Amino acid sequence: MSREALIAIIAKFALAATGFLGVVIFSRVLGVNGVGRYYALLAAANLVAQISSGVNGAIKKRVSEVETPVREYVGLGVVFNTGFVAVLAVLLLFTYPILQSYIGPFAFGIGFIGVVASLSYFALVNRVYAGIGNTGASFWTDTLRSLLTLAAQVTLLWLGWHVLGLLIGFVAATAATAVVVYLLLRLRPELPSRETVSRTYEFARWNVPNGLLQNMYSRLDVLLLYAIVGSSAVGLYEPALRLTIPATFISASIGDSLVVKASGLHSIDRDVVDDLKNAVSYTCLLSIPIFFGVVAMPAELMTVVYGPDFAAGALALVGLAAFQLFNTLRLPFAMVINGIDRPDLEFRVKLLVLVIHAPLAVGLGLEYGLLGVIAATVTTEVIRVFLYLYAARRLFDELVLTWQLGKQLLSGLVMFAAVAWLVDTVGVTGWFSLVGVVGVGAVVYFATLGGISSHFRSTLGHAVTNAVPEERQFW
Repeated sequence: MSREALIAIIAKFALAATGFLGVVIFSRVLGVNGVGRYYALLAAANLVAQISSGVNGAIKKRVSEVETPVREYVGLGVVFNTGFVAVLAVLLLFTYPILQSYIGPFAFGIGFIGVVASLSYFALVNRVYAGIGNTGASFWTDTLRSLLTLAAQVTLLWLGWHVLGLLIGFVAATAATAVVVYLLLRLRPELPSRETVSRTYEFARWNVPNGLLQNMYSRLDVLLLYAIVGSSAVGLYEPALRLTIPATFISASIGDSLVVKASGLHSIDRDVVDDLKNAVSYTCLLSIPIFFGVVAMPAELMTVVYGPDFAAGALALVGLAAFQLFNTLRLPFAMVINGIDRPDLEFRVKLLVLVIHAPLAVGLGLEYGLLGVIAATVTTEVIRVFLYLYAARRLFDELVLTWQLGKQLLSGLVMFAAVAWLVDTVGVTGWFSLVGVVGVGAVVYFATLGGISSHFRSTLGHAVTNAVPEERQFW
């Protein structure tokens, strides 16, 4: 698991680099309103795609189990995704007059369908690829998709296609990457048996609503802001959120490997709590220093990266960094619960969180705008972490928290003091000084953590050793 997680982390950094560069370019070319319109459409498409994504996730769960007919599951995924996209296209034709004020020109509606279709097929092949044991490599295929997307979108922006160009570039790159992953799978789809359909349904009947609830929760902010405040609020929210995305690298990389391993262990009645503890120990490894770094210089980050028009998003950046801190902590619990075949429990947690979050976000959003919506998100994320801790206590008869989290928090406080002193004495006025301060902060954080935690030193060495083939280990 450590090997696959390390491979995935490297891929996530490459993925974030391309995604971050894209947001910077979009922000400077399209401005706050243009960026807000694109990400609002993308958020709506991602929400709809969660229906197919839930089925694809169920297929991943089943192919990760021992001795399963993988070809039949791939065939089932192809049939379902094709039918889903066809139904969605028909629905759009009939409902477009009602949705026109939100979607915009009909070409945006076609782009919307294209985004959902390309995401559905890519999710199918990439999750099967991960489910059969290639979790780290599946992150690299997603990185390839990001690179192709950025190249296509920048080209179309340069040609003057604006927001529509971003949609077309997204669809073309995602579809092309899906073809690449399908070729890597080397699996010809087969018609599914009744048992294959039944076993997929058993998990999907919980996984689909789980995916919808999770995406509604994570994307509700964007949709509410677009409806309540306007595209300018989304234009501040999304760039700020992108600056905090690296906080999720460790948790996402560990989580994807964890769900596959937990599924395999559970299918042969083996215990998973030790793997959960190890994951919890390091899931916040990046979110903690990113939170303290953002608190030390929020305005400097927004203005240097995106320009002076985005300075108003400084407080939003702090709130989103706090959200990521708790979001990364909850992820291993969610992955293990899915891995041990308890999507029903995951559904109950997500439904309760959404029931709390939606009215709170609407109320605070109407009163305080952007900051009110973010405050609601942080509050409900804290509640969600406590719900998962309680669930883990009931499942495993122990509180799954480790001392490593405390040592990381202490290292983050040391780093905050160093970064705040640098910002006050040297200042951050451009990319050169920003990169320098961030680099010093990273060195201080990891040096402090390495000094006070022997567990971190041994875990890092173990992960590197397992990631490199034995014949290439020259140390």
